[in-house]
Amino acid sequence: MNTLPKTSSAGPRTCLNCQKEFKIELEDLAYYKKISIAASAEIPPPSWCPGCRLERRLSFANDWNLFWRNCDKCGKRGLSIFSENQKVIAYCPTCWFSDSWDGAEYAMDYEPHLPFWTQMKELWDKTPKMMLATDYQTVKNCEYANGIGWSKDCFLVFFADYCESVYYSSILNGLRYGMDCLRATDSELCYECIGINKCYRTFFSEECDACVDCWFCRNCYGCTDCVGCVNIRGESHCIFNEKYTKEEYEKKLKELKPESWKSLQELERKARTFWLSKPKREYTGNSLNVNVTGEYIFESRNSKDLYIVTGAEDCKLCQFVTVPRVRDCMDFSGWGNNVTRAYESYAIGEDSDLICFSFMNWSDSFNLQYCLQNITGKNNFGCFSLKRKSYCILNKQYPKDEFFKLRAEVVENMKKYPYTDKLGRKYYYGEFFPPEWSWFPYNKSNAMRFVLKEREKALSEGYSWEEEKMLEYGISMDAKDLPDTMGETGESVLDEIIQCSSCPRGYRIVKGELDLLRKFGLPLAHKCPKCREKARFARLNKPKFYDRNCEKCGKKIRTAFSPPPAGGGGSSEIVYCEKCYQAEFL
Repeated sequence: MNTLPKTSSAGPRTCLNCQKEFKIELEDLAYYKKISIAASAEIPPPSWCPGCRLERRLSFANDWNLFWRNCDKCGKRGLSIFSENQKVIAYCPTCWFSDSWDGAEYAMDYEPHLPFWTQMKELWDKTPKMMLATDYQTVKNCEYANGIGWSKDCFLVFFADYCESVYYSSILNGLRYGMDCLRATDSELCYECIGINKCYRTFFSEECDACVDCWFCRNCYGCTDCVGCVNIRGESHCIFNEKYTKEEYEKKLKELKPESWKSLQELERKARTFWLSKPKREYTGNSLNVNVTGEYIFESRNSKDLYIVTGAEDCKLCQFVTVPRVRDCMDFSGWGNNVTRAYESYAIGEDSDLICFSFMNWSDSFNLQYCLQNITGKNNFGCFSLKRKSYCILNKQYPKDEFFKLRAEVVENMKKYPYTDKLGRKYYYGEFFPPEWSWFPYNKSNAMRFVLKEREKALSEGYSWEEEKMLEYGISMDAKDLPDTMGETGESVLDEIIQCSSCPRGYRIVKGELDLLRKFGLPLAHKCPKCREKARFARLNKPKFYDRNCEKCGKKIRTAFSPPPAGGGGSSEIVYCEKCYQAEFL
């Protein structure tokens, strides 16, 4: 279908997946050359466009959909990213990280007369995978969490580091005693928040920094005791941007009855309507950025087209960097913590360097290509589920000089004998793994969180799909019958299976969740954790960018807020360029 991609020139190209045009910039070629020199292998430009490359990487991960399954080593039952009927060898965290095996048991000899892609696929299928993508040795009491490290006492928490006593939350770094949060950093005692940093006792708020005792606020910095405010700085005792004395504020807050479920619904409706009356900046980020573009960017410099990134330098097309820092990376999706020179890779972290076309490698890894779940691996190629090994190809170790000679032969093999998928697309050296190798249906993978697709579209692009199967629940209580306040709620609610107010699921309240809500003085949620999570993700801008004009000065801007179409509909936000937005606070 396609031929070996040309590597010599910049300019427009046609994506081999979606058939849309994209552009290879001169700066991109310079990056590929730099990585090629470091890796001692010529890295060609990609044949897929940036959006399709991101979808492909994300399709190999499943952080949020968990199933009950038995460990294939010890037989213990536990939560897993793989369902019971998936044909994959999966070990529980205890067994996967144990010293009883290291992956060398699965070593294969390289056969030069066979396509290397075929040999990799054989190793891919027979090596054990992690039931949970967890840095098991750094977590405590987090058996019901996934994509987590350096944390303790967390329940249904996903994509998180350095957290403690957190429930039903995602994409975190340093959240303590929080619940139902998304994109939270260095905050404590927060509930139902999105995009908070250094906040304390902040509830139902979005994109706030250094706020204390704030309710239903958006884009407020350094504020204390505020309700329903937007775009204010260093204020206190404000309600819907109107200033009050301390005594007036306390009286009005009491009248608002935030302890009541019914009152909270009305407050949320009123606050979100008020938010829409004030402008948003062309991108969401802070003032510590220098020369960046993208969305949800913080403390970064000289980087382009980023998405949910903190602490990037000289990077392009990177996403989900939740633990700084990362440097000199491109087409890299999470998670960071001192990563350099990662290219076309996913879930790389903790002092790793020079990782290409790889997935889930961390802890001081170096110079890996086409590797999966290598822990502290160095100079490995085409290795899967391998621990503390160097100079390996297909999990077999070689002397240093022999390794580099053989690796060069393997690269030529991949250029000569590409992998052809079921749609006829060819994959040469320099491409990430083919989507059909993923264990996960598109709609159960991380890709569906950030790049929504209909079933037919996903199938046409070579992804798989699986319809959701609803479980049967022994419902004992309807959400509408829950008490209006926490003061009316007794311990007996822990024994109930509650009918979600938005979907057919049943859900339970766990003890830690109840204790935390009592500390907040807030009522029980009427929606199941899945519906609450879905609502939070629906409020995130997706990693897609549009051309539109600043609604104050008319300047052309590139933003994640879709422009309102001529016939109405589309984005309802007021969006300003950075200069006009900052002028609002002068």
